[in-house]
Amino acid sequence: METVDQTFKERLIDFTFYCRERQFMLGPQDTREAFDIAERGYWLDRKLFQYSLKAIFCKRKEHFDRFDEMFDRFWSRYYQEKLEARKKAIKQIKKEPETDTLIFLGAKFNKPRQEKEQKEAKQTKGANEQLRLRMTDFSKVDIADKERLEELAEELFHQMSMRFKRRLESANKGRIDIRRTIRHSISKGGLMLDLAYKKKRREKRKVVFLLDVSGSMDTYSYYLLRYVMVLRKYFRELEFFTFSTHLTHVTPMLRAENEEQVLRAVGKNVHSWSSGTKIGESLSEFLSKYGHKFLSQKHIVVILSDGLETGSVTQLKEAVGTIRRKCRTLIWLNPLKGMKDYQPIQQGMVNVMPHLDAFESAHNLESLLKLEKLLMDV
Repeated sequence: METVDQTFKERLIDFTFYCRERQFMLGPQDTREAFDIAERGYWLDRKLFQYSLKAIFCKRKEHFDRFDEMFDRFWSRYYQEKLEARKKAIKQIKKEPETDTLIFLGAKFNKPRQEKEQKEAKQTKGANEQLRLRMTDFSKVDIADKERLEELAEELFHQMSMRFKRRLESANKGRIDIRRTIRHSISKGGLMLDLAYKKKRREKRKVVFLLDVSGSMDTYSYYLLRYVMVLRKYFRELEFFTFSTHLTHVTPMLRAENEEQVLRAVGKNVHSWSSGTKIGESLSEFLSKYGHKFLSQKHIVVILSDGLETGSVTQLKEAVGTIRRKCRTLIWLNPLKGMKDYQPIQQGMVNVMPHLDAFESAHNLESLLKLEKLLMDV
């Protein structure tokens, strides 16, 4: 049986930290069990290794839902590189066996120092790379950066969603009820083992997203869609619509099992993606068809659009004014606000600005993450 090499062990440790950063509850015992199955040779079979780690690492439903995607994202490159390295090594052994041995021995003696230097350089480069990608405008992402930006978005959005969850759980506990706590402690010899809380009656959190998917918003719509897909898990009621020349109710499509199926369903059913923009007509359609159901003083409405109206500006103004009167809070996210020296001088934006409670940008990861505080006030 092929023994587990040092590179794989380091990679497995990195994967453990990778999972912990995404709120997987992993302790030393879990790490030891992961190494045990690797030592047994499970790592040689990618699928067997994946299912074995899944059984060890996943302790909640949300972990099971995300693990396969995380495993593929983290390990695909390693297994591909290992396969290519084996093919290359076989060729090299056949051609230059002695040289290959000398290179191997030289690398072995210099390994500790090289590893330390490489690790430090990797950490510094990684931090700088993350910062750069967080600040990069979605419309200016290079093809080479696209995959890394998507990985970072997945990580940061998930961390944000877990913060939502913790805050909601903390808020729902309320204040400690001293009297009930003391009363419960009598049966336990006066030991206050369980705290009783005074729970406040909290309104249900409700949010409505209206995403512009017209041609001018095309480069931003994909990341905004993924952002909403993460948030839907942590709001009791979240409704999602897309619009360009007409409105589409996307919420039923978000119930698919995984992200890939959601994106496929949206691509199949949202026929107006990358078309023209008639914001006023679309918002009027939302009011007439869904306003009675999804607008109240318990709702926050988030419109994500650049405001480049090609239809009636008067209709847009009236629709936004009506939405504002019927909801608790109205937020408009405009990617153009991320541009230097941007001013909302377009006729569409000029007419809606007086009705908005907040006007923010949504042009990069950093700006989307800043929305966390606004949404927590729902």
